[in-house]
Amino acid sequence: MNVWDLQHCIDLHRTDIDLEEFSSALAVQHVSRLIASGGSDVQRPELDLPLNPRHLEAFLARAFEMARGIKRFEREWEKLYRLIPLLEHAWEKGQSLFQSDLTRAMANEEEMEYLSEVDFAVDCFAYAAGRSTYPHDPTLQAWVTSGYMLAWRRHFLADEGTA
Repeated sequence: MNVWDLQHCIDLHRTDIDLEEFSSALAVQHVSRLIASGGSDVQRPELDLPLNPRHLEAFLARAFEMARGIKRFEREWEKLYRLIPLLEHAWEKGQSLFQSDLTRAMANEEEMEYLSEVDFAVDCFAYAAGRSTYPHDPTLQAWVTSGYMLAWRRHFLADEGTA
């Protein structure tokens, strides 16, 4: 099923809309957007704790099995499920890139000041890490950014209990 078919399933202008198909299509659409945004509902990694790819994997495995059973959106769920290894790698890469930046910043007080500021960290460090790691893949860029900011939170906000 392509995007047009998915949109057709959620078109409330249709009088013959199937409610089960509608809810299934909305679920596929929501999870697709969540994946495209790096696991963040608000699409701002400094404001939202991202979804762990392992949690997403568990959900997608169940969704794919359910889709196979009801013969609805099987290809869409399988396609999303197959992304998990790539997302996980990008997420872990983001955490690793933060550790590299932190090590470098510890030797330079000015750079450490910038890295410790959340807005500067996300805009100048995390997004840059994502773009340089995956220059042609916005989804994987978002997962690098999410992983980066997760590691940033763990380091800079560990005392606050928000990491």
